[in-house]
Amino acid sequence: MTDDDSLGPCCLCETTTAVHRIILLDVKCQVPGHGWGCFVRGLPPDGASAVLCDHCVERWQQGTALRFACRGYPGQDGRVPIIELTEPHEHDLKGHPELGTLH
Repeated sequence: MTDDDSLGPCCLCETTTAVHRIILLDVKCQVPGHGWGCFVRGLPPDGASAVLCDHCVERWQQGTALRFACRGYPGQDGRVPIIELTEPHEHDLKGHPELGTLH
């Protein structure tokens, strides 16, 4: 990964090494239009995300809570304590028949 491809610091341990995993959260990010959304369902790109280094993925999967979330774009807009993000940004997967039985 080059510096241009950097996702920024891990949202658990804050390392900048081997940060490869992006997690979509069900709350809005602080920078409108700099998050995830859904064109099919008309959901604006305001959803927050978090990123994890390879080392922290398993810790998170085992229940360790995220400390931070991305303010907007992971590699550009910085981080915010995750407890500051409270406005819901929910996606209804029922509108995606291509997902089959996943919803």
